[in-house]
Amino acid sequence: MALLSLALNGVLLWTLRYPEQLLAPALARVLERLKTQEGSLRYTVRIPVGTPVHFDVPIDQRYTVRVNTTLPINTDINLPINTPFGDRTVSVPVRANIPIRTNLPVHLRDTFRLRTRTEAEIVVPLEIPIRDLPLDALQASLKPSVP
Repeated sequence: MALLSLALNGVLLWTLRYPEQLLAPALARVLERLKTQEGSLRYTVRIPVGTPVHFDVPIDQRYTVRVNTTLPINTDINLPINTPFGDRTVSVPVRANIPIRTNLPVHLRDTFRLRTRTEAEIVVPLEIPIRDLPLDALQASLKPSVP
């Protein structure tokens, strides 16, 4: 009787030597069923008050800024003049309004570093459709590999 019990324990241990061989077919069936589901996984992430937040946000954007303005000029220019009677300086007033109408291209390329702490609790609801999950990659990783 003891020899039979010892033999059965040996067979059980030999079978459990590679547990993924036993679980892989069941998990593969579950994954196949999940692929046909139209449901989604829902989870709510809560970020408590005072949590440090560190983000580096790269920006690479092109804009066109339309400029439609008038540049007023109100100044006096001192002009040196050489005359037969000597050098003289004449003050010439310049009064003008110069219209500027153009489109300026602006290329904004920078990385903004955000370093702060949350001042209120942030609640982020997540909903991931099951069809968007990489179930094929997970199923491929379940293939048993026996040495």
